[in-house]
Amino acid sequence: MYRDLKSRLQLYKMGAGCGSQRMTKTGSDIQDLIEGHICSNDNGSCFIIENRYPFSYLHGGCRLGDALSINPETLGRVCSDFREGTKIKDFLFLDTETTGLSGGTGTVAFLVGTGFFEDGAFVIKQYFMRDYDEEPAMLTELNALLSRYSGLITFNGRAFDWNLLQTRFIFNRIKPVLLDPSHIDLLYPSRRIWRLKLESCGLQSIEENILNEIRIDDVPGAEIPSIYFKYLESRNAGIIKKVIRHNEIDILSMVSLLVRISKMLDNPVEESDGGQELLGLGRIFESSREYDVVIDCFENCVKSKNSIVRETALRKLSGIYKKNGNYSKAVECWKRMMTDSKIPGLFPMIELAKYYEHKEKNIEEALVIVEKAMLVCRQTNFINNAYYDDLKKRKDRLIRKSRRG
Repeated sequence: MYRDLKSRLQLYKMGAGCGSQRMTKTGSDIQDLIEGHICSNDNGSCFIIENRYPFSYLHGGCRLGDALSINPETLGRVCSDFREGTKIKDFLFLDTETTGLSGGTGTVAFLVGTGFFEDGAFVIKQYFMRDYDEEPAMLTELNALLSRYSGLITFNGRAFDWNLLQTRFIFNRIKPVLLDPSHIDLLYPSRRIWRLKLESCGLQSIEENILNEIRIDDVPGAEIPSIYFKYLESRNAGIIKKVIRHNEIDILSMVSLLVRISKMLDNPVEESDGGQELLGLGRIFESSREYDVVIDCFENCVKSKNSIVRETALRKLSGIYKKNGNYSKAVECWKRMMTDSKIPGLFPMIELAKYYEHKEKNIEEALVIVEKAMLVCRQTNFINNAYYDDLKKRKDRLIRKSRRG
């Protein structure tokens, strides 16, 4: 499929789709079907679509205007390069539709969707190139908009969308005005929160399963490159209209997703499911070193009916308590992990053996636990590995200590 798309792209680059001469129309072009305007500048022209939504507009169970009240401290938890004093109005929502999904020098963003708050409304402004020769004009207009913002909000934009646009700016010898933006890529907190809960953490999967927003008559993302090539051949905008709507919904969903994640971070126990989601939120707080909140999240996860959630939370908690020197709490976690499973894991037993040997100086108790761990290894056919070798060495050392004692 992509080989075919690449060959078509090469055809247009060689002249079939470049220049001022357009192909013969077989249908209505975009300005005839979609409300927008042709924008001209020193680099040519492109087509711009603009829609305004009131703050009260509901999408994905969230009002768009709620994004303006997000605590800047919350933004800092999902943005590693967040700058103090920055607010949500300083960020531009960004999403692209491209001629290929794998990137590379031949990939072009033929549609760039942006979203921003302005004059009491949320504005979605989309830049569309009707042919390849309109790319410089489109990028020039986009660059003017980017100059008004200090940050970006995307979904997988750090790895794809923004990198691609930077490449296209360089290719067209246009100096991008936004050189070092703060970047909130919603893919990463979404993965942390929902990777245990969802088979896919793609935007549409999150829309359906978390935001309860179902797309109707949507175009699959994988088909978008070929749809654009068909548009270039036919000049019938009827087939591209769904792509433009797809891009618009992506931006609306990013706003709702940001609001949803922010609410969960502001009140993790109440706004989450108390299990898989809460475990993911705990990881976010852990990366921002808010250990009081981390402990609260993981302590609540221990109450979960999901054994994976409980064990992961106990393991995380034991590491925090051990690091802080709170060994009584750490021991509680390790013992709970041993009794919480039909077949105890090696991790809590090894940690308890270390504790009794080095902290309590209780050689006999440490020896008992090591022998239990070795038995578990034999029962699970786990004897040809480093863990078992380490346990044997630990047992020999404990026996020697016991004899000396």
